[in-house]
Amino acid sequence: MTVPQAVILAVMQGVTEFMPISSSGHLVLTRALIGITDIPLLFDLILHLGTVTATVIIYRKTIADILRDVGVWLLYRRGERTKGSIQLFLYIIISTAITGIIGLLFKERIKSVFINPVAVSALLIVTGFILLATRFVGEKDGGIESARIHVPVVIGLAQSMAMLPGISRSGSTISAGLFLGLRRDLCGTYSFLLSIPSVFGASVLEYARSHSQLYMQVGLPLVITAFVFSFISGYWSLRLLLRFLERGRLWIFSFYCIVAGVLGLILQ
Repeated sequence: MTVPQAVILAVMQGVTEFMPISSSGHLVLTRALIGITDIPLLFDLILHLGTVTATVIIYRKTIADILRDVGVWLLYRRGERTKGSIQLFLYIIISTAITGIIGLLFKERIKSVFINPVAVSALLIVTGFILLATRFVGEKDGGIESARIHVPVVIGLAQSMAMLPGISRSGSTISAGLFLGLRRDLCGTYSFLLSIPSVFGASVLEYARSHSQLYMQVGLPLVITAFVFSFISGYWSLRLLLRFLERGRLWIFSFYCIVAGVLGLILQ
């Protein structure tokens, strides 16, 4: 892999991770277009780690509040003010657990999709129709305190779907929240905070298994370059996506996904 190829993949990851157009799907199609076929899974996780770092920085105050409230709750088991933060924390754990279980059960089948550009293109079209459906969802005012246990279950299942390249993680989880009646800002917060434990957990496990293979095939300088470009492009991509979500314009991205999916099928 060359430096320009690493930068292209990193910027593609950063831009598409938060925009609801499937980063994994675009990485598969981009690798096919620029002729890269043999990349360790850990390299993709390094790219995701860059965008997760951007998430942590943008949501640093929310994360700090949750950690503080969880600490207070664990130590004193009281505090009306902390109820929302605690519930959000617990719901993220539930959603993450569901995603983890499904990932373990269907890991090999999911891997097979990553080498199939035709399947990726078809799943991009599916993502497009999911996003288009949000056009018909009115603005809701549901907060985390009113969300029942089915909410983290459904969002966890939506995130599980996004393990398939072509299904957008942010698109599917935010859309699920909107369909369940959550506020737009809460849908975004839930979705992007939910990405943190999933990506960090997968990265740590995969690093322990295959870090030597990564350095032999890619090299440390390219890994660092990819992380930096993924982080920078991801940071600005997330800020832009939050503006679209605030205005209820998530569905606009549906047209891109459908067109990209159709073109992907035609060009195979």
